[in-house]
Amino acid sequence: MRYASNAVLAKARAMYAGRITSEEYDALVSCKSLSELIGLLQRRKRYAVSLEKAPSSITPAQAEELLRMSVYEQLAILGRYEISERNTFFRFYIVKREIEQLLRCIRLLIGGRSQEYLTELPPFFNNLTELNLFRLAEADSMEDVLQVLDGTPYRRILSPYVPIYKEKGVYLQIEAAFHAYLFAFLFDSAKRDKSDKKQMEEALRLYVDAEYITSMYRLKKMRAGDEKIYSAYLVKNHTAFSKAQIDAMQRARDEKEFMAALAKTAYGEELKALDYGDTEKVIAEYVCEKYRKGLRFYTDPAAVMVCYMFLAENEIMNIIRIIEGIRYQISPNEIKSVLTGVRSESGAA
Repeated sequence: MRYASNAVLAKARAMYAGRITSEEYDALVSCKSLSELIGLLQRRKRYAVSLEKAPSSITPAQAEELLRMSVYEQLAILGRYEISERNTFFRFYIVKREIEQLLRCIRLLIGGRSQEYLTELPPFFNNLTELNLFRLAEADSMEDVLQVLDGTPYRRILSPYVPIYKEKGVYLQIEAAFHAYLFAFLFDSAKRDKSDKKQMEEALRLYVDAEYITSMYRLKKMRAGDEKIYSAYLVKNHTAFSKAQIDAMQRARDEKEFMAALAKTAYGEELKALDYGDTEKVIAEYVCEKYRKGLRFYTDPAAVMVCYMFLAENEIMNIIRIIEGIRYQISPNEIKSVLTGVRSESGAA
């Protein structure tokens, strides 16, 4: 088991060395077309397998799906060395994607555009999930969606909202309920791993607290949500926030009051040192830096895989931002300004 654990640590660090560097991002943001961008990415080891399936006339949606597939492939590689971590993090990522697909379908239903889901359906992901996404694409009502969810925990989560799903504010409740399930799933799965509980808890706590901060900031900025919704984004007993700090953040009337309350927490003190001009970018940069350090210094393989998973997802999100920038003909400098976790260290291809 010790050999397997050491192998996870070594492999994760070696794979992270193959990240895209600042200099390489310069080349990617300068691409004039999606096909040119895909061509550059296909030369990189971590994207070569997933992008070899890319059609010559690839669409942005297809490119995004293939890129997300690469995260599964990376987690699967790490999971070969220790089965418990593979089960936890590979399955967590699938559950996360399943919830993303369900929420996308529900948004389209609410907007009266359910027929559009078929064009957005990720066919490659359909091979990994137990959900029948093609049946989901045929759903014309929330009752139809519930039938597709028979035999899954998602049916129980969604059922209470079916009679009222079109009412104002209900979508936020649905989103929060799925979010609560996702992170409860993560922590329940992590408990079964034979890992260094202190390091594992620290790594997961940062993951979920960062999600809470980002979600709360967006909700406060929209002047949306209520105490029940806010609480669903918080994983109780697994947060660095005290009850008084949580109460202060949830009482905030807008994003400025929320940030003022956050500034009085341990995270707030550290976030003050970062200045990127955009609150969500500041949070992402902070987490990236924490996980880079974790990847280097953690000795527990499960904690290292949390770090790697976040950093791998962050790189995919950067590439997706580049795809959007190319699509809307945004300048290379503007595109690069919204990327997060970019560093100049040399990395292997």
